[in-house]
Amino acid sequence: MLSVGAGGRAAMKKIGQIANWAAAGAYVLAAKIIQFPGILAEREPRFVSDETVTPAIGNCYAIVVKYHLIGITSDFLDLLATLRRQHVNAIVVCNGDLRPDELVTLRAFAHRILVRNNIGRDFGAYRAATLHLASEELRPERMIYLNDSVIYIAGPGLDSMIKALLQSDYDAVGTYENHEFAHHMGSYAFSVAGKVFADAQIRRFWREYRPYDIRPHAIRKGELGFSQCLERCGYRVDVIYSADKLALRLDKMSISELVATLRYVPYGALRGYDLGPLLKGAQRTGQMLAGNPKSKRRGEKRGKDSAILEQESRTPTISEFGRFSAETKARLAEAEKNASVAIQIKQETLVNHMIGTIINGSQIHFGFGLFHRVMDSPLVKRDLLIRGILLEHDCARILEHLTPPRREPIMRELLNRGRAVNVRGMRRFKLRNGLI
Repeated sequence: MLSVGAGGRAAMKKIGQIANWAAAGAYVLAAKIIQFPGILAEREPRFVSDETVTPAIGNCYAIVVKYHLIGITSDFLDLLATLRRQHVNAIVVCNGDLRPDELVTLRAFAHRILVRNNIGRDFGAYRAATLHLASEELRPERMIYLNDSVIYIAGPGLDSMIKALLQSDYDAVGTYENHEFAHHMGSYAFSVAGKVFADAQIRRFWREYRPYDIRPHAIRKGELGFSQCLERCGYRVDVIYSADKLALRLDKMSISELVATLRYVPYGALRGYDLGPLLKGAQRTGQMLAGNPKSKRRGEKRGKDSAILEQESRTPTISEFGRFSAETKARLAEAEKNASVAIQIKQETLVNHMIGTIINGSQIHFGFGLFHRVMDSPLVKRDLLIRGILLEHDCARILEHLTPPRREPIMRELLNRGRAVNVRGMRRFKLRNGLI
């Protein structure tokens, strides 16, 4: 029987990767061909129903997308209630028909309800609502975009997030940024100023965007495309929960607080994890700064002659004592400074490690624990477990400070979606290639 060497295994792995890439490309192409007639029909947005429930209050609006299969959850109602308290007119866009009782519930919270066929995922709903409202000559002071791909945790964090989206001086504000494919802001929660909403180039982006129900397309052409359009137009963009702001918060923590916070980093930072190698360089630097005063004093004493020792053994004069006291204070001050620097180096080593773990890729996924516990971010991605970023008990630890009535529905939503364990066939193929 022929054995395959390391070079052969590498070649087979490469062939497998190429085959998988080709299969994923073929899947996307086939999906686009199948969906194309519906995309053409959706050039002008179509709605099954359009109902204005309550008069507008103020001139700030929110397009809030609701996927009908998720249903009207308590966190979604918390979001709508928060918007109302801050005088934001919630325009709920339902991707698919809701049950009559769900519509009754929505009417108690929404300003307006639009129902459409589920074409193009959340970004397709954003497009349809934006173009529809633009055709009605709506001129909002601020437009917020939200969808239910995230769970919203009610409380001060959610209030602060909506306030930041509403009152920012920036032309566009995202909640998180993402480095998947290229840098862009996430589309699950962001806002734009009125001038951005009315901008002709921004309108052109929405008109030309094709709302395929394909995740890579929605990210590349939707999220990424919109961020690039904002950049081309010269608009200023800010992010609420950014890694630089998180790092500044972490820098203010003690070493014990930082070590405790490691449990909120992806992959369970304390599972099979030794802080020794991570801090080795910092500890060595600390020892160098602190020195070893005992051995130094012993060495100095051994090297002194009898005359010097005799002089030091007698009672010092007042002037000698004053000089000695000043020198001692200076040495103590230097030692305290060195010890402080040594601690700072250890702290920064831990902070650098934590930020480095979450900064590349989707920060709302990898940084969920840190952003929630350190910056009180109210957003929880529904696919944290199914994408293998966190385990069940990781999420439970991150959310342990919530009351059971708030924590348990969130945990159950995450758990019911499962994890990518023993997934086979087409579902495994789609998960591996980010198609769902």
